[in-house]
Amino acid sequence: MVKRVKDITNKEILNTREAASLIKVTTQTIKNYIYSGKLKAIKTPGGHHRIRKIDLQEFGFVVEDKKERAHLTIDDLSSAYDNLLDHYIATIEVLMKALDERDIISSGHSSRVANLACTVGESMDFTNKELRDLKLAGLLHDVGKVGISENILGKPGRLTDQEYFLVKKHPEIGEKIVGNIELLQPLANTIRHCHERFDGKGYPDGVAGTAIDLKARILAVAETYDFLRADLSFRRALSVDDSIRELNKVAGTQLDPDVVKVFVENIHENRIH
Repeated sequence: MVKRVKDITNKEILNTREAASLIKVTTQTIKNYIYSGKLKAIKTPGGHHRIRKIDLQEFGFVVEDKKERAHLTIDDLSSAYDNLLDHYIATIEVLMKALDERDIISSGHSSRVANLACTVGESMDFTNKELRDLKLAGLLHDVGKVGISENILGKPGRLTDQEYFLVKKHPEIGEKIVGNIELLQPLANTIRHCHERFDGKGYPDGVAGTAIDLKARILAVAETYDFLRADLSFRRALSVDDSIRELNKVAGTQLDPDVVKVFVENIHENRIH
């Protein structure tokens, strides 16, 4: 037990149980301090609280050894949080690559869509947070396909009306999946609308124009381009020039013409291949 307390006192960032142990209160008391604003904390992507040991001094905790300790600044915490999010995104990327294996399009589709979308987002002056949300939405835009049979997703020929009806459910399934995760909840609307059409003839809601979330409109262009450039069971991949022609052909009907314009400009500038 002595060794355990010593280990905790050597840590600068604590979980709620460790913080409770140091100031000799219950874990629930620590949580109450956090919820009431008395104790500062950061939240991990998994929804857990982390507390700086220095912030416990207001509650009577004193570090017993007399060595001068370096205290973490807000910038340190922000950097640690960013690193944690990067690992979180990398984990999602690996999981989505596995899910992509079930589909007719080549593995890595979700990662490619996310990267294409972020290139467009950078050209549209998205903030770092907006780019991170766009990347996450790109990685997860097809997560709802986890609820669709692999026999349908990998079918080489034309889908029946019933099969297509089931496939069209995946944006709603995806919305429900991410809606249950606090960190991902802001992406739910984007994932729901990434298969809407600019002319209002998409699914599941039939919304049109700028009523469609901008990130969803960007993802629609990125996904279309990746589909055009992929080798499929029923056709070879289109060339870059042919893909540009196809994008321009559906600009204003299927796709947002302004986003298509930015996307094509990025191709001409060799930022997209």
